[in-house]
Order: sequence, then structure tokens, then C-alpha cells
Amino acid sequence: MNTHINKWLKIVAVPIVKFFRHQIEGRKWDRLMRNQPPIKLELGAGGKKGTNGWTTIDLGGADIAHDLRHGIPLKNESVEAIYSSHLLEHLNHKQLVELLQECRRVLVKGGTIRASVPNSRLYIDCYLSGKEFKSKSEMHQPAICDTGSRMDQINYIAYMDEEHRYLFDEENLVNIFLISGYTDSSLSEYDHTIDPEDRRYESIYCVARK
Repeated sequence: MNTHINKWLKIVAVPIVKFFRHQIEGRKWDRLMRNQPPIKLELGAGGKKGTNGWTTIDLGGADIAHDLRHGIPLKNESVEAIYSSHLLEHLNHKQLVELLQECRRVLVKGGTIRASVPNSRLYIDCYLSGKEFKSKSEMHQPAICDTGSRMDQINYIAYMDEEHRYLFDEENLVNIFLISGYTDSSLSEYDHTIDPEDRRYESIYCVARK
């Protein structure tokens, strides 16, 4: 009996749930276009809800549940500003460029995207100088590689329990936006009005303009 139920769930119930979920989220995108100009998007926001005119996007828990690897379902030049904190390192190079190009497509002319990412150079500098950038107690526990080697901290930031796909320093963070077609791109300082304080010590910030 259980085998038949599981088979039915897989063939019938799961696709139906996915269909209705897609319809619900699609209506949210439509309402966003109709009711909230100018549009400001925070990408990869986790379970955070948007405030001060921002709409949050993530796989679940945000204002709109959406997989950003499938693009941004909005019209060309319909978004005023985009923000992401510690999202880009979770994409491989190809996915990263595709997402940044998609962000550029939906941004209005002169619109900006602000991004923060972990500064991998900090970990590498500590490795080369024989230091630890973080103690084990400060690390994301599932991602700890404990072999007794200083290389553990490089593996930690590079792979993050298979969640990370890309390493950043100041130079390639700026350049990845230029490669993706932005008019200008430059490093920025920490901004307490939008950037999380708890990520400040290990982050680098960039602002790019369409």
C-alpha cells in the first residue's frame, strides 16, 4: 500500500503542488510590476521579508520564492536597484555571469547593483602567514574541515560544505561586473543602512552601474 501511495505522490501530487506554487509566485511577480514602481530587489535574502520598498527574493521564506538560476521574470529596464549579500559565491562562474547579465537587463539605465561577498584573500593571507582567520568556534560547523592543516581554512571558504562555488577578492569582484556588461564598477565601503553588521569583518563590497 505504501509503495502505491508513494508512487502516486511522486507522479501526481508533487507536480500539482509545484504547478500551483509556480502560479502563486507568478502572481506575486505580476503584482510587483503593477503596484510597486520603482522596484528594488534584494536577491538571495534567505527568509528575510522586505522593508523600506525592497522586495526580497530567495528559494523560500522571502517575499517571493524563486530560483534565480532561472532568470528574473520582469520586463527590461523595470528595476531601479538590486542588492545581494553573500549570494554570488554560491554560483559557479557561468551562473554568476548569467545572473549579473540578467540583473543588468532588468535594471533601468543608470540603475545600480550592490553586492557583498566573502573576501577569500583574507583566508589565503592567513594561510600564507601561518595564522587562522577564524577559530573553529566561529565557523559554520557543517563546513569545517578539520585535518589539522592550515589548508582547512582554504577548503572551508572555497567549498562551505558544497555550498560555495566561487572565490572572490577585491579585483575579480569589480571585474566580474565589467565582464557582465556594466558601465562602471567599483569597490564600496560598508553601509550600515543595508549591509549586515555580522558579515562586515570578512566582506568586500562593490557597486556597479548599468
